[in-house]
Amino acid sequence: MIATINTDALLELMWAAPLAVLAVTVSWGLVILGVTRAADARRDGRVALAGAYVAVAAAGAALFAAAVVSGLLIMISKD
Repeated sequence: MIATINTDALLELMWAAPLAVLAVTVSWGLVILGVTRAADARRDGRVALAGAYVAVAAAGAALFAAAVVSGLLIMISKD
């Protein structure tokens, strides 16, 4: 028996996997950046800047959650 290779799926994996890794890494990096800079700004008494960094952290957390949920939905879907 000869195994067949689904080249379309393989080519899709070649661009989708690095894109997913990049999205998850950048979004989690935004969470870390926002939280740490917000803490520093709050400690220095710059409340408005701290609020802006909290917004960056929240946006990163939302992107991260969306990426994780999207990945899970793709894994459990049946084609």
